[in-house]
Amino acid sequence: MGALTAIGPFAIDMYLPAFPTIAANLGVPRGDVERTLAAYLIGLALAQVFYGPMADRFGRKPPLMVGLALFMIASLGCALAGSVEALTGWRVVQAMGGAAGIVIPRAVIRDHYETHEAARAMSLLMLIMGLAPILAPLAGGQLLGFASWRSLFWVMLAGGAMLMTAVVLIMKESLTPERVVPLRWHTIVQN
Repeated sequence: MGALTAIGPFAIDMYLPAFPTIAANLGVPRGDVERTLAAYLIGLALAQVFYGPMADRFGRKPPLMVGLALFMIASLGCALAGSVEALTGWRVVQAMGGAAGIVIPRAVIRDHYETHEAARAMSLLMLIMGLAPILAPLAGGQLLGFASWRSLFWVMLAGGAMLMTAVVLIMKESLTPERVVPLRWHTIVQN
């Protein structure tokens, strides 16, 4: 669950050291590349609103798998992007996928633990999520020492694939049928 929670924040910070390289490679001002970060944050914020209700309606596993699939497809799109506009669009999609990892593990913890144990598990998730902004730029910078900026997104794709494999093979559905909540769009809008 911790790795799932960290994937969205990790994807925010891992490519920060590559901004000058991306700008030079795509032939655009650095400010254009910086806007890809703003686009990612917007996608991350908007998508979180939808994953909670989807996980309450369809179970924890299906929306998480959809999110990871989006994250992987978008990571591939980012790695192959030929323009800053394409990179920006793929970053929004990547964020929309990564948002599943922020929202759904919290619901899984609530499904499995009572109050005190849930608080302890949530604290551990927050610790792991808090490490992502520290470790991601370091990892990105190290990778840039011997590979292109596109390799950052290939690494994100590989990370998404590993998490998808773990979700498919190891994770058990934690939402019981009696706790399924009907999907109401007005509730999503109110959130």
